[in-house]
Amino acid sequence: MAERRRAEDEVRAKEAHYRTILENIGDGVFITDRQGRYLDVNPRACEVTGYSRNELLGLNTADTYVPEERTGVPDRLAEIARSGSASYERSLLRKDGSVITVEVNAQALPAGNLLATVRDVTERKRLEEQLRQAQKMEAVGRLAGGVAHDFNNVLTAIFGYADLMAEEFSPGHPGLQDLEEIRKAASRASALTRQLLAFSRQQVLAPVVLSVNDLVEDVDKMLRRLLGEDVELRVALARDAGNVRADPGQIQQVIMNLVVNARDAMPTGGKLLIETADAELTEQYAELHQAVIPGPYVMIAVSDTGVGMDAQTKARIFEPFFTTKEKGKVPGWDSRRCTGS
Repeated sequence: MAERRRAEDEVRAKEAHYRTILENIGDGVFITDRQGRYLDVNPRACEVTGYSRNELLGLNTADTYVPEERTGVPDRLAEIARSGSASYERSLLRKDGSVITVEVNAQALPAGNLLATVRDVTERKRLEEQLRQAQKMEAVGRLAGGVAHDFNNVLTAIFGYADLMAEEFSPGHPGLQDLEEIRKAASRASALTRQLLAFSRQQVLAPVVLSVNDLVEDVDKMLRRLLGEDVELRVALARDAGNVRADPGQIQQVIMNLVVNARDAMPTGGKLLIETADAELTEQYAELHQAVIPGPYVMIAVSDTGVGMDAQTKARIFEPFFTTKEKGKVPGWDSRRCTGS
């Protein structure tokens, strides 16, 4: 009796030991049968999925998959049981409907059940994507800076020869007007190179304290000429919108780009709204947008009644030089898909 009691105590001690490890491990631990029904989970598994332990024990592994991936769950479970182990990443559908990315390490247990440890890697994946994007932008910036410098050399020659030719004409000669048009075109090209240099960080921007309301009003007439009669432009400026410190040329260029693309997205006409307002960006917002510092901001919003953009295009809209327009059309966002409210 004493020996059996001692053996039972040892079994209970081992069970308590492993239960303590299971409940305190940093990853979610799931034990299922071969059909995917949950048999046991640890507290971290509940945190990852958003379900209570009792709720999880009434669910199947497939219930935590996004709907479009559920059909492949039986094959995956069978493969783990056959091979003995597997490691992979997948999307996990939480109880509240949100989707996170998890790293899974699964293995078959001697008794025939399956064990999986699950780690939430959503934040890591987001930071990795930010790093890839930063590296891509750095490379494109270096390319843009080199192109801008070379282009400036060409423009210098154009300006120089235009000035030399102008000296050969007498005042009032019709050729002078043509030369002036050449200089204007070269000046516009020079402005583009300045934008490229600003993008590549090789030219310092000239931020000043300005009123966004005044800035929008300054470009209002020009925007109406760009839009034409088929598009109704409405401007709603908040009276109490604060001042900001920014490069006015850059802000005007952004507004013009948005307006032109909005016009292209409404080939049969529509409505376009430009509005300003004060905005307070919270700590929660800053956590989701790492480059943002919480605090007071001024918002400039451009919305239209165009057809909008698909998810693939939306994911790339901040890539420089990205365009989905057909060959021969002005580069920018797609006229049918890439603008909208």
